[in-house]
Amino acid sequence: MNIANGMGYIWNPDFSRLGSASVWLVAAGQIFFTLSLGQGIINTYASYVREKQDITLNGLSTASTNEFAEVILGGTIAIPAAVIFFGVAETQAIAQSGAFNLGFQALPVIFQKIPLGQIFGGMFFLLLFIAGITSSVAMTQPAIAFLEDEFKWKREKAVKAVFAVLVVCSACVIAFFKFGFLDELDFWAGTFGLVVFAAIEIVLFSWVFKIKKGWVEMHKGADLKVPRIFKFIMTYITPVYLLVLLGVWTYQDAVKEFLMTGKDPANRPYLWGARAMIVALLLAMLLLVRKAWNKKRIPGPNES
Repeated sequence: MNIANGMGYIWNPDFSRLGSASVWLVAAGQIFFTLSLGQGIINTYASYVREKQDITLNGLSTASTNEFAEVILGGTIAIPAAVIFFGVAETQAIAQSGAFNLGFQALPVIFQKIPLGQIFGGMFFLLLFIAGITSSVAMTQPAIAFLEDEFKWKREKAVKAVFAVLVVCSACVIAFFKFGFLDELDFWAGTFGLVVFAAIEIVLFSWVFKIKKGWVEMHKGADLKVPRIFKFIMTYITPVYLLVLLGVWTYQDAVKEFLMTGKDPANRPYLWGARAMIVALLLAMLLLVRKAWNKKRIPGPNES
């Protein structure tokens, strides 16, 4: 194996896979995850933005820089390097054994075999740690802000409550990691779930809030004017694409994914546990939202 083979593996497309909805679903989920879309993070941050503060140029800069670092740099280094050291078949086996195995199992071996590998490895995982910490802060902020704003909790109490839930969930992930617990969470919450919530968000923005009002809000204090073609894309193409994608995936893969076809039967009780955790968190969230809604409900004429 050489550099050319590694680059060819990542950059030579396999057009036969374009008919698989799961490929499109994973790609969409990865884009939404890395840009923090469909998670409530952008919505929460938007509440702290001043009305006349630019969001168009900042949004373009953030998305472009992120995708350049992830797709161009990350895709050009990590996966080709794994192919060079392990070969195509072994790299595929490592990737299929777990969503995070390529980074946490393959890269340490690679760093051991290159000059100054300990230094580069230390730098890489330090940066990865910092990225994980900053992402964790961003992902917990919506829940913390919700408890502060809707239930008037002090920030210290809200932070402790959210982190208590995180500690319990993280303990389960660590204890059952080898059984595919994290991969199951990652798929249903970090891939499928993000696409579902992104579809809901774009429908709410373009059709309920109305794209005309959204377009005006978007350009208040904007340093960059968004081409008008994106008004059409956001109104029609994006929601239709996401809804069709979910529909085709449901037809092609939903049953076998739900029934865990092809997965180790010994791991299935733990995978059901991961699903139960997701359902429990969703139910808790819905109950809290309902409680917050009832608190804000205006009493009727016959109510005291």
